Amino acid sequence: MIRLLAVLLCILVTFATDAFEIEQGFSKRSALPFSYVQNNSETLEQLKSSELDWQHVDNGFLHLKQDLKIIWLKVVLNNQARQDLPLLLSVNNNQLDKITAFIPKQNRSILVALASEYQKNAQLPISHQVQLVPIKLPAHESSTIYIKVENSGQTYLPLSLWHPIEYLKYTSKFNLLYGMLAGFIVAMVLTNFSLYSFTHKQYFLFGGLAIAIIWLLNVHLYGFSHRYLYSNWLWLQQYGQALFMFISTWLFIPILKATLVPTSALRTQRILSTMLKVGLVFTVLLPLAPYRTALLVAFFLSFLATLTYLIFAAIAYRRSAPFNKAYLLMFSTLLLVLGYQSAFELGLLSSPVLDRPLTYLCYLLISMTLSYALARQYIKDRDNKIKHQQARLAQTRAEDALLKERLHIQEQAQEKLESSIDERTFELEVTLRELQEKNRELEKLNMEDALTKVKNRRYFDKRIMMEVRRSRREQTTLSVVMLDIDHFKKINDTYGHVVGDQAICAVAKIVEQHLKRPLDEVFRYGGEEFVLLLPNTQQHGALELAEQIRQSISATNFDFGVTHLKVTLSAGVYSAIASDSKNPTLFTNLADKALYQAKQQGRNRVLAYEL
Repeated sequence: MIRLLAVLLCILVTFATDAFEIEQGFSKRSALPFSYVQNNSETLEQLKSSELDWQHVDNGFLHLKQDLKIIWLKVVLNNQARQDLPLLLSVNNNQLDKITAFIPKQNRSILVALASEYQKNAQLPISHQVQLVPIKLPAHESSTIYIKVENSGQTYLPLSLWHPIEYLKYTSKFNLLYGMLAGFIVAMVLTNFSLYSFTHKQYFLFGGLAIAIIWLLNVHLYGFSHRYLYSNWLWLQQYGQALFMFISTWLFIPILKATLVPTSALRTQRILSTMLKVGLVFTVLLPLAPYRTALLVAFFLSFLATLTYLIFAAIAYRRSAPFNKAYLLMFSTLLLVLGYQSAFELGLLSSPVLDRPLTYLCYLLISMTLSYALARQYIKDRDNKIKHQQARLAQTRAEDALLKERLHIQEQAQEKLESSIDERTFELEVTLRELQEKNRELEKLNMEDALTKVKNRRYFDKRIMMEVRRSRREQTTLSVVMLDIDHFKKINDTYGHVVGDQAICAVAKIVEQHLKRPLDEVFRYGGEEFVLLLPNTQQHGALELAEQIRQSISATNFDFGVTHLKVTLSAGVYSAIASDSKNPTLFTNLADKALYQAKQQGRNRVLAYEL
């Protein structure tokens, strides 16, 4: 009887609180009914002491558009099984600021989102990509679980109830599937970065960054970041979706600038550059705005940018490149996944995050399509480079052939020119030799006396200056001998000028015969007067030479055809070391004075000038 009353009481409590019945063999309930109320109570005692207007939710999903700071949820569970049941209550939203679960019997927190806020007597949460509340329901008993949700932005609360084994099976399949997909995305990231390191193409770098941000976005959306990456970084948990979605969308701009849009399209390039600058500004501003505002702005700008990309891709596809279909597919898929995500954020669709494979599959398709498009772009660039190199090679070959032809023509012209130059050179050499001979003859005529064929007075003036300078420089004695035929005017008057000229020539010949050294020379100084220039000759040597000449002429009987004559001459000698190179006439003047003295003393004699 008592047992029957207990069962009836349990049934009455169940109907009164809209309890969820848990039958024998329970596995899961994806949409767990619950009640909620907005209340700012901090503890369960404060909540129970307040007047509450609980609102019931049958489909297990709550979406509140107004900004509510604290929301309390009430879940009533009635275990009708014959044994105790271990259960997992899942709050499938990892972007909430803080979740705290209470069981009235224990009156303590069993789940706190931030590790630094765990109470000493609190049961630790299960480390998972969603919020899991572990519950143990005794057989044939009801339990009420209160969940306090604190959030600064828009709130959606999908609740589900699982048997631990069933949840383990579900998450194992999920982790296997999504782990494989994540591995594909990571492999594409590494592939793009590797291609960038090999090719130094900028679009591989930005493609790798875009796919990496897409990977982070999926990791964030599906709760892996909360579990593995930044569980204690509340700010990034809140703004991660907005930032990763916005940055991944905006990273397509430098990719389009480098691949899809030609550099000659200056207007389109300027539009993309402006969009990139705007994107950088909003990337900085988004974390400064409220969470909900930042998310809406990110969705709006991402939609706008994706539509722009789609227009550019359609224009490029109409122009040429067949592989631009990849860009159309990629941006269409991006538009689809943005619309799908925004539908959940706006409350148009509702389901647990883990039951949304479309988001992951769309981003996987985008990553694969982007990698394919970049690979095709590289192949296109390589083919264009090869074609350009082949064109350059053909042009170079044509230029080489033309150059060879020009060289051949130049060689022929060079040969003709060299032949002509050789002929002209030979003619010029002949002419130069003839000119040199003429010059020598002219020089000889210029140096020689026309009558006697010895050196003339002009040449003597040059030589005397040279020898005076040498005498002064080398400090050697220079001797000058002035010779004059005695009574020459009488010979001219008696026998005529012809005989006089013959006498001058005969005397010059005898004088020349007595000169043995190369530097000793005789010059016709004027009329019947001669001068001897004797470098490096002392006075006694000059006197001896002059005396030999005088004796030889005196002993000679000259036969001039019409008459036989005896001719004598007088000589004056001056020997000294030159002290003034600017006064060469000193030697001739003093030698002439000595000659004058010889004439005064009776002629036919040799005298030296004495100071």
